Amino acid sequence: MGVIWDGLLAAACAVGLAFVLWWSFGLLLRPLPGWETKIILPGRGTGEELEQQVRSFLWLRGLGLVRCPVVIADIDLTPEGRQLALRLAARWPGVILWPVDDLPDYISRT
Repeated sequence: MGVIWDGLLAAACAVGLAFVLWWSFGLLLRPLPGWETKIILPGRGTGEELEQQVRSFLWLRGLGLVRCPVVIADIDLTPEGRQLALRLAARWPGVILWPVDDLPDYISRT
């Protein structure tokens, strides 16, 4: 019985080590976009999918896969959608709410 547990533990350690090596190798070889790159999410209506989209990119940022700000472009957000976008921007650094008409100015100045 102890041999089975030893085998399972060794297999789990091997899989964990392989994952860490694969992830580290990917970090070394993957070109990462810098802060001059921006993720632009369209903000429409009540923004019902906006929080999930922002969380997805923040998750990628947390893993070190992206290093750029997330810009919510206010295309036609309702007052409820604008409040949601403002809460998201206040909650996480690097999340910005910006009017779509002024987006070229924001992109050119940063």
